[in-house]
Amino acid sequence: MGKQDLLAKKYMSDNEKFADVFNYYLYNGEQVIKSENLHEESISEIALPYSEKYKNIFIEKYRDIIKKCVIKSDNHYTYFLLGIENQSEVHYAMPVRNMLYDSLNYSGQVNRIEKNHKKKKDKLNSAEYLSGITKSDKITPVITLVLYWGNEVWDGPKSLYEMFKETDLDILRYVNDYHINLIEPKDIKDFSKFRTELGKVLEFINASDSVAKVKEILENNHEYYLHMDIESARMIKTFGKAEIDMKQYENNKEEVNMCKALEDMVLEGKQQGIEEGMQAGVKKGIEEGMQAGVKKGIQEGLQALIEVAKELGITTDIIEKKVEEKFDLSKDEAVEAVKKYYN
Repeated sequence: MGKQDLLAKKYMSDNEKFADVFNYYLYNGEQVIKSENLHEESISEIALPYSEKYKNIFIEKYRDIIKKCVIKSDNHYTYFLLGIENQSEVHYAMPVRNMLYDSLNYSGQVNRIEKNHKKKKDKLNSAEYLSGITKSDKITPVITLVLYWGNEVWDGPKSLYEMFKETDLDILRYVNDYHINLIEPKDIKDFSKFRTELGKVLEFINASDSVAKVKEILENNHEYYLHMDIESARMIKTFGKAEIDMKQYENNKEEVNMCKALEDMVLEGKQQGIEEGMQAGVKKGIEEGMQAGVKKGIQEGLQALIEVAKELGITTDIIEKKVEEKFDLSKDEAVEAVKKYYN
């Protein structure tokens, strides 16, 4: 796991931010999931075979983050598992990857139920013994969220169907699809639905490719950026490409004054825009000058050829043919040139 992924994993392991991102995605920002009702789960997903023959063979994969969530509503408790996969780059096999994580988790749940029955020496009928679980046993649903930290649009597949080659639709309808749950900064319309610093980080990443947008964010949230928490500042430095000297804040582990860094970023962007504009202008001027020079040279060459041919007494029809060949002109263009310079 790279430094960027480790940073994002640490940042999103915080229960407040974890709850915030799922409340945004699942409940449109409504505060349904509470941070105090989140509990860490093992990030290792292991699948064991349902056969004694292959009992020493297993599959193990590691998630970024997974937590158990409990929601209480009208004296009713709902349990489910929430997972986050952080992506600093687009992953073009994400539907298959997430489907594997979820499948391994469900397989692990079934295995734990089976082990519990064996431990308690429960009497199972033949179908229950074969299944490892009873008819009344239930497993917990898993929701995996892909959190993409890039400032470009996610151009990878968002479902298993999108990964298939062109297939007969009559056949495809028998293939189960799998959709990824994706959050990408470029697709967020209302950052105010986030209740933690996560919203500000995602908003900055979304704006980081535009000097004007960064300037607008700075003006609208000036007080916040004066006292930004250091973890969010690190995220903006890493994923928002902001040039921030974090060494000066090593002794202050709580907050960072981001205003100066962002103001410098805006000024640098403006200066770069001016320089690029000047370079483009100079380049255009040179190209136009060259084109004008070439055009003038062709005209002077035409005039000289026609005037010399006239002095030698060559007829206009022969001159027209020579002009057409030498200067790669059409017949009509050659006739017009001879008319212009022959008289």
